[in-house]
Amino acid sequence: MKRNLTALLVSSALAAGGSTLAAAETTYRYVDGDSFRIAHAPDWNMAATEGFCRLRVYVDDRARIQLRGDQLVVATENGKRSTDRGSMCNQPLPLGHVEDFRVTTEHARGSIVEVTPPDRRNNFTGALTIEDPQNGGDIYEVVVAWRNLPSAPIAVAPVQVAPVAVNNPIPRYDELRACQDRVRSEFLTRNRDFDAYLEFTGPAAREDIGPARERVRGDAWARNRDESRPLTYECELNHRTNRVLSASYELGTRARVSSLR
Repeated sequence: MKRNLTALLVSSALAAGGSTLAAAETTYRYVDGDSFRIAHAPDWNMAATEGFCRLRVYVDDRARIQLRGDQLVVATENGKRSTDRGSMCNQPLPLGHVEDFRVTTEHARGSIVEVTPPDRRNNFTGALTIEDPQNGGDIYEVVVAWRNLPSAPIAVAPVQVAPVAVNNPIPRYDELRACQDRVRSEFLTRNRDFDAYLEFTGPAAREDIGPARERVRGDAWARNRDESRPLTYECELNHRTNRVLSASYELGTRARVSSLR
């Protein structure tokens, strides 16, 4: 029998249709992730052919760590709240394909598991899970490294033009990207098997809901090897602190597909 996304999302005691994040939270101990902008290492170099981030994270029990650009998301899955304790990179993780993505430990009394390299399906987000089985928490020092793919030659215009933001992989805090990264993190936390992933579609609706606050709503497809289902998501963000305050999603009616795209 094929398992579907609903079965992966909630326990078998819950109804299969119309599951929401709030329902899932009643059966899974999960603490919202914190987003941090990683500091520049002394050898910061956007043009370096080899990139690395030296992560320094406090973990008690279990936490999922995600790296995208120069943003670090620390999501506590069990235990006391995990947090960044001085991570730094020599460049942002590129928003594109890289080679030889690898994780090594400099200090880890527990285990590093579920390493996920960045690719198109996860919106070029590298991730790993830290499991700390001993009593109390500890600071884990982990090095994430990669090799950048050679770039095609860029034609030089005959006249000077003003610099544009596309030369910077993370030119500023991107509220929509931060929202989608949080939704993806929570979805994957509850759908670990069967190659599940999210594919965001179309523009998102954005509205101001108070001083320095914004609501983002959008659509996506939730997919695994057996099925594909529409999904709607919503986030609340704080412009002043560059934080995702809350995120939720809801799966729509099941729709069978012959293959995943």
